[in-house]
Amino acid sequence: MSLNFKQLSFWFLPIVLCFCFEFALAEFRIYNVRNFLENIGFAISLLVLISVFQAFSWKSKLAKVIYILFLFSLFIESSFYYLFSTYFSASSIFILLETNPAEAIEFTKMYFDIHLVWFFLLHLGFIILYLKSKYQPILTFKLRIKPSYKLLFFISLLAMIKLSGLIVANFPYHLLKGVSGYIYEIEKYEDLEIDTKTGNFQNVDFLGENSAHTFVMIIGESTTRRQMGIYDFYRETTPLLSQRKSDLLIYDDVLSSEAHTIPSLQAALSLNNFENKTESTIIQLMNQAGFKTFWLSNQRPIGMYETLLTKLSKAADVYKYTNTAQWGSVTPYDEVLLPYLDEALQDKSKNKFIVINLLATHGQYHLRYSDRFKTFTEIPKTKFHSEKSYKSINDYHNAITYVDFMVDEIIDRVEAQNQKSYVLYFSDHGEEVFFDRDFFGHNDSDVPTRSMFEIPFFVWLSPEYKSTYELNFKPKRPYVINDLLHSMSDLSRIHFEEHKPNRSIFSDDFKPKPRIIGSGIDYDEYFEDYLKAD
Repeated sequence: MSLNFKQLSFWFLPIVLCFCFEFALAEFRIYNVRNFLENIGFAISLLVLISVFQAFSWKSKLAKVIYILFLFSLFIESSFYYLFSTYFSASSIFILLETNPAEAIEFTKMYFDIHLVWFFLLHLGFIILYLKSKYQPILTFKLRIKPSYKLLFFISLLAMIKLSGLIVANFPYHLLKGVSGYIYEIEKYEDLEIDTKTGNFQNVDFLGENSAHTFVMIIGESTTRRQMGIYDFYRETTPLLSQRKSDLLIYDDVLSSEAHTIPSLQAALSLNNFENKTESTIIQLMNQAGFKTFWLSNQRPIGMYETLLTKLSKAADVYKYTNTAQWGSVTPYDEVLLPYLDEALQDKSKNKFIVINLLATHGQYHLRYSDRFKTFTEIPKTKFHSEKSYKSINDYHNAITYVDFMVDEIIDRVEAQNQKSYVLYFSDHGEEVFFDRDFFGHNDSDVPTRSMFEIPFFVWLSPEYKSTYELNFKPKRPYVINDLLHSMSDLSRIHFEEHKPNRSIFSDDFKPKPRIIGSGIDYDEYFEDYLKAD
């Protein structure tokens, strides 16, 4: 028995190439060794699977298809690790499936890298050479083993990869796991009537005075609090809000429970965090309390399937989506929402609840603001020195300056109503922009940073609101926004049976709890050393 080394090189040289790529250009860790071993085991299992087929023509065609998919898998695994210093996970599939073509193009532009181009071309070269070569078995001596035994051996190899834990590095595994999990979640949303006017809240009662109220909740995107001027950042990225800082209730220790939009807002805007068979949302609560509800969004409404937020927003009396960019279209600036806000404010309903969902600092930061907000161009403070980091940081800070303009403008327009009003602003999650890691974006699978979870959270109250209602303001309270609905009920003067005051940041009865983020990490324990240093 002998081996066909030409065929072996086709299958195993790309594995060595990926290992060297990760070693040379990425943050090398024990994961890379695990991925290398997993790739070898997976390649062997695929070769066994190919050998199951007896007919040469079928075996040849199958080998070519499997080879292309295998090299694609290797490329995705190593490229993802190179970009994010973490392994590909099922949660990454969720994000991919909630992304439309325009967002995909933005993502590609954000992380375009010449190293990845050459890496891709090397894989493509292997594929072309393999397809041009005549198929030959790895073993030049034919083993007389029944196909059923070979199939059993294939299954056993996959089981060994799974049981050994090496499966954590396998792209096809996470692809199947992510897609099946996503379909399950979509079906779960279909069973939950979160797009109907009323939810399952019991004995809802608005306790406010019999006069006009306008409550506004602004949901930001990918904005970390540590880089905002009102949180004492070294750059004045929030000049307008800083001028009215004395009128803002600014909370210093609020977190998102997730580093991605859908899971974060799924928890924040619902009663049961989608953990029960029934679910109700903040929109449904306000409907049941007698408010006319509005959902105004500059986020794209549709991914591969109808997203959670799209379905949730349909419970509102009025919902508007201003961002329908596809493929190469340029996304509009958030100010396109202001005319719809004016319409909502002019609505004759006595009590109104308005949600404004900004695009804010999402994705390609330089696309989120117009030229007049291009404030920062000098070299910023960072421990990661490169033209890429300088540009990304400056673009991000300019985008925050535009968010500052938007939030200030919304407050001005609400204030002009002279009603009992509040404007609450928070971001769905944060963003790492060359602060703790040589990286920009948000991916919490393996190496989370504080910037991905630490979010701005502040409230403006109208004079009419402050003269009528009291609010317990303690800025240092450690809070996570998956309890937001309970806080919103206190802020909105609404009572319902399921309300838990100990989970409201505005309540006298508030009690801190372990703040679990991402994949089950206790934030205060995981970042204990950093927090002490602060």
